[in-house]
This record gives sequence, structure tokens and C-alpha cells, in this order.
Amino acid sequence: MKLRAFTFLLITLLLSISVRASDDFFTDISNAYLPGEVKELLAGELTIPVIELEAHTPLPLGTAVLLTEPFPSSLTLAQGNTLAQLLSEKGWNVVLSPFNLPIKDVIDADTQGDSSVANSSTDSLATSSPEQQAANKIHPRSNQLTQYLDFDATSTQLALQLNALNNYLQGRQGYRMVIAQGMLAATYLAVTKDQETLHPDTLIAISPFWPDTTVNDLIIDNIAQAEYPLLDLSLEGFNDWTQDTLDRRRISAQNALKIHYRQIIIPTHVLAISANQNQKPPHIQLVASSTIGWTRYLGW
Repeated sequence: MKLRAFTFLLITLLLSISVRASDDFFTDISNAYLPGEVKELLAGELTIPVIELEAHTPLPLGTAVLLTEPFPSSLTLAQGNTLAQLLSEKGWNVVLSPFNLPIKDVIDADTQGDSSVANSSTDSLATSSPEQQAANKIHPRSNQLTQYLDFDATSTQLALQLNALNNYLQGRQGYRMVIAQGMLAATYLAVTKDQETLHPDTLIAISPFWPDTTVNDLIIDNIAQAEYPLLDLSLEGFNDWTQDTLDRRRISAQNALKIHYRQIIIPTHVLAISANQNQKPPHIQLVASSTIGWTRYLGW
């Protein structure tokens, strides 16, 4: 429970920061790289940054798409860069695609409307019916994080981004592998369930979750019904949401007779002592090695 409370506070803080910086998302990503390293794609009215790394082998296996996000609940851009380097050394062309999680407008509405709410609170309470007052009352144990997260809006925006990437990568030879973590992995599973054209050759889902019980439970069926090979990586002690579905994801996939499915627990408390300043994070190295082992199991 303490871990879930800490995760809630951390994500809520980051959401409040992100909503104010959403307009500068592409600029912020571009400033983290040298000029010309970041390409831009258009997905509807959104400008999507794309960073590419070429394979270190003469005959690439295909393209690995890494979906990153600013929140630590997903694969961050720094972690994505490290993972991209490891995969490119093993023969993969890598495309880093940062995603800007859409946030509901309640934060802005709260900050901009504090004074107006204070002035009109007495009048609204007087005019509203008892039923309306009961509906507006927030339960003390309710999950307030879902006030700021919108699964439908996230799914719509991710679908736009995936279609833009699909068009951009059209004609690329080799296999197509997608890697996503946390809320992005959960959203990806839901989006590709309804859009067959977005199906990858394989998905690496790292600790998929969504901080809402109903949506989080959908991950179980979405994994079992996925029509593509799926590697289910679970970071040990990541959070209660993904831990809650861990065993059920595996059992559901087995009961659905899903052939190309594997679940691996990745330890996150790995002791690594090295004088090398370029030492990669141990759990990212384990994610990379598990991914390469999975692709070789598939015969690639």
C-alpha cells in the first residue's frame, strides 16, 4: 500500500508539471539531441519527435520501435537510449518514439477557477439537489489519479502516433518489434486489439498497467487474445497494479493456448559495481538480453 501511495504521489506531481509543458514537448526532446538528430512526424495536429539508431551489423534483423514517455512508470527517454544502443549492437535498427501522455483539463480548471469556485460555492450548494451533491462528493478512498488520466484520449492519441510511425516505416525490410512499458504498454495492447494493421511481429510488454481497476483488468484478456508473439517482462516490485495481474496474465495466456508467449521476472535490485562511467543500468541490460533471447527463440 505504501508503494502504491508513493507511486500515486509521484505520478500526480509529474502530471501537474507535464500539463504545463505539453506545448513544448517536441522542443524539449529536440534540445536533448544534436541538431538534425531528431526528425518530426505529423500525426493529426501533433508533431511527433523520432530518433533513429542504425544497426551495427551489415544485415539488420529489422526495426525495433521503442515507445518512451517522461514518467518513470514507463520507459524513459534515457532508458530508451540505453536500450536502443544495446539492440543496435545486436543487429536492430531502432526508432525511439517519445509519447506525450494526454492529461485531462481538470488541473488547469482547478488552478484557474479557484477564486470563482470559492465565490460561487455557496450558491451552487444552495441550488443543487441532494442527488447532485452526493454525486459530486469524492469518496475518501477513491483513486484521484484517474481524474487526470484519460484512457480513451490516450488510446486515440497513441493510435494516431502508431499510424504515423507505420506510414513512416513502410517499406522497411525485416521484422517489426515494439517495446513499451507501463501505461503505454497497456494502451498499446488495447489499440492494436482493434487495429490489425498496427500489429507488430512481436511486442515486448514491460510491466503493463493502468491505475484503474477496470482498465487494468482488461490487460489480462488483451494479452491472451493478442494475435502476435508477446514477451511479458515484469520488473520486480514495480508497482501494485502490475503485480496484481502478474499471475493472471500468465494463466490467461496459457488457458487461451497462446503459443508464442513468455513471462519473465526482471530483478530490479541488481548489484553492479564498475569503474566504467558508461556502465549500462543492470535492469535495462536484462531487458535487452531477454529481448534478444526471445527473438532468437522466434527464429530471427
